[in-house]
Amino acid sequence: MPKPDELLFALKTFTGAMLAFFISCWLGLDNPYWSMATAFIVANPYAGAMRSKAVYRFFGTLIGGTAAVVLVPNLVNAPVLLCIAMALWVAMCLYIALMDRSPRAYTFMLSGYTAGIIGFPSVTDPSHVFQTALTRCEEITLGIVCTTIIGTIILPRSIGPVLARRISSWVKPGVDWASAALAGDGESQAAREARRRLAFEATDTAMMVSQLAYDVSNMQSAVRQVTRLRMYVISLMPILSSIGQRVAELRRLDALTPKLKTVLAATDQWVQSGKADGADALLRDIQTLDHDTPDWGGLLRASLALRLEELVRISSHSRQLRRFVTEGAPPPPASPALDAEYIAITKQNRDHKLAFLSATSAAGAVLLVCALWIATGWAYGAGAAIMVAVACSFFAAQDDPAPAIAQMLRNAVIVIIGIFVYSFAILPRVVGFDELYLVLLPAGLMTGVLVSRPATFGTGMVIGAVGATQLGLGNGYHSSFVPFADSSFSLIVGLGSALILTRIVRSVGAAWSAERLMRANWRDVAAAAQAALPHDRAALTGIMMDRLGLMMPRLAAVASGADSAASGVLVDLRVGLNIIALHREQWRLPPEARRCCELIFDGIAAHYQGNARQPAPDALMHALDSAMAALMHDALAHRAALMVLSGLRSVLFPEAAPPIFQTHSQALVAE
Repeated sequence: MPKPDELLFALKTFTGAMLAFFISCWLGLDNPYWSMATAFIVANPYAGAMRSKAVYRFFGTLIGGTAAVVLVPNLVNAPVLLCIAMALWVAMCLYIALMDRSPRAYTFMLSGYTAGIIGFPSVTDPSHVFQTALTRCEEITLGIVCTTIIGTIILPRSIGPVLARRISSWVKPGVDWASAALAGDGESQAAREARRRLAFEATDTAMMVSQLAYDVSNMQSAVRQVTRLRMYVISLMPILSSIGQRVAELRRLDALTPKLKTVLAATDQWVQSGKADGADALLRDIQTLDHDTPDWGGLLRASLALRLEELVRISSHSRQLRRFVTEGAPPPPASPALDAEYIAITKQNRDHKLAFLSATSAAGAVLLVCALWIATGWAYGAGAAIMVAVACSFFAAQDDPAPAIAQMLRNAVIVIIGIFVYSFAILPRVVGFDELYLVLLPAGLMTGVLVSRPATFGTGMVIGAVGATQLGLGNGYHSSFVPFADSSFSLIVGLGSALILTRIVRSVGAAWSAERLMRANWRDVAAAAQAALPHDRAALTGIMMDRLGLMMPRLAAVASGADSAASGVLVDLRVGLNIIALHREQWRLPPEARRCCELIFDGIAAHYQGNARQPAPDALMHALDSAMAALMHDALAHRAALMVLSGLRSVLFPEAAPPIFQTHSQALVAE
């Protein structure tokens, strides 16, 4: 049953739609029902999401209308060229939208099929295409303005508190994973569950952060701080993975010193306390650890100490940021050093191949329906061409859009049945706007409740938009069975064509996408190894963690190996980060160590250009051991490089026996 807040949202949405329809009729616009449909399309339970979508829809409509005004008059005498141009425009806009995974992508997607919505019906009367585009923009703007005003003024729901609760929910999985890592149980069930949760949350909340600037809460001005906090959480993931492996290896070698055990216990206690206080004292204890022993255990302890420092510094600043965002505490002081190392413009994964497949599928479906339209001279062929462009664009971001399009087709059939009842049994008896409001209220409330729920949001939006356009309300009752049947048939043909072409060209599945994400990570690691100049550490972390967040729901849906895949991504990321650090350090090394570094770069590049699931070659381990042996004679001077090399060996060969270092003179004799 609907909850009170869902019913309130549904009532506001329906009232906004009817207000937009009333004003459109009063102004004498050609198709007032477009104002009504727009209200359901823009509607969102949260004011920030609704207002951002309203802005993007306005500009998308403006761009799409401009494209139609340019294309139709110039190509109307060449129908084939016009159809090709429209199909290419839809494909290009869809491709650009898929490259931008922010709410802003809606502008580009809408620009594509809006050109079809305006352009295809105008081919029979191209002289009025400008008037059609202008009227359509006016109708859609009315729908946007009415819905946004009512949703903002009357008991708006803010996205800020929701995001604050999501941020607070990061604490428990972060603490669970940190405690497990500090105990050397980084692959325990609790750690795996925490890893999945953090990876998903860091990706899933990115959309909410981008909508925060349009919110009506006091968090509207905290976008920068929330972005920083999200990046800190992402940066912690490879650090916790490294700590867990280091502690486990030191336990296996029985190389944990009493003082290190004490520091690990103190760090665990501080992490579980949830307080920012005490970080400075803990950092001093970590920095005084004795790890100067020139052996493998000493290198592991030294690199563990570095990771512990990073954990404490990032966690301390994150807690201060979280209190500022969620509790309104005073803002924390700036940390330029921390921001310079971990905060960068968050890079997102861009799958050009999948975007190209989606664009190709959409263009092919549009051309197929247009060919049927031209060949048969079907009077309502424009409606089918419009629907195929809309359906192929709406669900293009999914791995397999076919099930969603099939559901849209089923919903369309239900809508057609409902519209038939309204058009020929109810509306002929309606006199006046007040009666129209009351008879449409049940359907409007049902649609609004569906829109208010995340699980049925898409269904509600489709029912509201398709229902309003198929109902085709205007100034007075004008309904005939033949036009209704033709428009309904064109709707089904358009959606059916989109479904068929999508199944043939575009259906790829979650497993295929997850594999591509994994191989994209491998390519980035190989590129970092082969680079002439060091890559950006923060950028590599951002894009690989973004891919991990995209992979987790896909792997959970198709395989039981999601945990091992997530662990593999963190391994790949740690290799990439160490490679970047080694590039920066190699120019300070003696010639012999630099030669070993070149072998290391070549070996890692070859390993990740092949199948990185296979064990790394022994030759790579030998190059790492040789490089470390060449630096051990002056370990203090080359401490940073030794940390990097030991990190690479530990992550690539976790089960290998510890290296036994020779002195520099012994190594020369051996050569």
